[in-house]
Amino acid sequence: MNKTITMNLSGIIFHIEEDAYEMLNKYLSTIKGYFRDSEGRDEIMSDIESRIAEMLQEKVNQTKQAVLRMDVENVIAMMGKPEDFAGDNQHSDNNNEPYEKESRTAEGRRRRVFRDPDDKILGGVCSGIANYFNFDPLWLRAAFAVSFFVFGSGLLLYIILCIIIPKAKTTAEKLEMRGEKVDVNNIGKAVHDEFEDFKKNMKDFGNEVGSKENRDRIRTSTEKTADFLKDLFLNIAKVIGTIFSTILTIFAVIFMIILLGTAFGMNFIHISEMGQDHSYSIYDISDKLFPADMSIQYLIVGALLFFGIPLLGIIYAGIKLLFGIKNNNKIVKYTFNTLWLIGLGILIYVGMRTYQDCSVEATVKQKIELQQNDTLYLSVKNLESLVQLDEDGGSRYRVGNLNWSELDNSNDELFYEQPVRFDIEQSETDQFQLILSKYACGETKTAAQIRAKGITYGLSQTDSLIEFEPQFNTPKNDKWRGQEARLSLKMPLNKVVYLSKSMEHIIFNISNINQAIDYDMVNRRWIMTRQGLACIDCDNLQTVEVHDTVVPVHPSAPEAPPEVAPAPAPTSKKYFFSEPVTFK
Repeated sequence: MNKTITMNLSGIIFHIEEDAYEMLNKYLSTIKGYFRDSEGRDEIMSDIESRIAEMLQEKVNQTKQAVLRMDVENVIAMMGKPEDFAGDNQHSDNNNEPYEKESRTAEGRRRRVFRDPDDKILGGVCSGIANYFNFDPLWLRAAFAVSFFVFGSGLLLYIILCIIIPKAKTTAEKLEMRGEKVDVNNIGKAVHDEFEDFKKNMKDFGNEVGSKENRDRIRTSTEKTADFLKDLFLNIAKVIGTIFSTILTIFAVIFMIILLGTAFGMNFIHISEMGQDHSYSIYDISDKLFPADMSIQYLIVGALLFFGIPLLGIIYAGIKLLFGIKNNNKIVKYTFNTLWLIGLGILIYVGMRTYQDCSVEATVKQKIELQQNDTLYLSVKNLESLVQLDEDGGSRYRVGNLNWSELDNSNDELFYEQPVRFDIEQSETDQFQLILSKYACGETKTAAQIRAKGITYGLSQTDSLIEFEPQFNTPKNDKWRGQEARLSLKMPLNKVVYLSKSMEHIIFNISNINQAIDYDMVNRRWIMTRQGLACIDCDNLQTVEVHDTVVPVHPSAPEAPPEVAPAPAPTSKKYFFSEPVTFK
């Protein structure tokens, strides 16, 4: 078995037998020695090695992993020997030993399509195709020009061809483009011709610019070109700057008008919801948000200075740019900066006072006594109030996620659309108990407790049916101070509750051993066990809805456990914030 060597030739790695490697190495050394005094020797050798590597790579396949001696002999025959095209027959016999075969056929000659970089106007497509078919590229260029102006498709076709046709980069590729044989002779001749053309062009250029008159003409032309480009870019930048400044000034004027309108009470937010249009002004917001002892004028002045001064600055700069005013008045600059800092200080003061008025939280808990039954049926009434406030004579406002409506201006109350939260916990006694927890914040603990106590909430009980209101009330004078109401039903062991469909609006993350989420708990009966709340009839519960109270009444429903009493007949009665229940 012959020894193989891993060889890297022109970036291509392949395996070659040792005797083939020695032959190839000797061949390359001979060529390198022949071209040692030639201009562009390195480029010639690089092109020759690239071509040889490409040809040897074609000799390798799945069944043949290494290059053999006969493969190298075939490549040498195709590339040719230096002494052949040089007419140099003075080499020793040792140098001629590997070259016993000689080929004068057209083997190795092939023609490929490339873009010609040496004869190009745009991308070299036309000259490359003309070289392939051996005709003058002028005719193809004329055809592309006609198709562009007449049919309009010439440019697109040219771009596509420019993308898919590769550029002839190496000397070997340029020879293939012209249909010439890629051998040592032609590669050396092509590189030599390129260097000769380059030297001739440089010599002609030197002769042209050698005289003082030509040098002055070139210098003047260069300076004029530079000045023209400079003026062109400056004018383009000036036009773009003027357009941008005009647009920015127009927007600044618009926002300034909006800011002034807001300061004077304009309803600057409009919302269309449920077929109704609603709007509010900054006075509506400030009346519910900022402390009672703080004048709204603080906020107005601070906002005008903080937002208005930058807008005035943009308008001022835009006018100067549009009318070419060069005057830089430092008094205006210092005045704007001072007024803006004053506005910032006022807004910081307003923000700190508002934060201070809600810096302490308090919770007030109240116990609601319930009529005791083995089973309680829970429902939510007046759900229409969540989506049809305007039918009750109120007006809806929306600020972020906070929804509220002034219902009856005579009772000075705010109506919060955010529902109360309802939870179920295990009772330590044998009695149902309902705990109402009310939360609020204030400047002091006492102030927070007063706000929490000001929250009113209504519910009603008829036998075993309890109907909850979906939301709570709080006095207008208490402002927006994080008011929240939560209901917790303390449930004894072996007692049952039925959660109607409407309860999904207020239940919140009720823990149960069935791992049911909130909306899966409704229309179900639940019993309190020592392990926690458990579902009695989570499968195939048949229900019917009566006055928004859902109770199991179908005759084919499974028989209830002994501890579950029959559902009471629901009472058809209109509730809207019933009188507060008695708390004990």
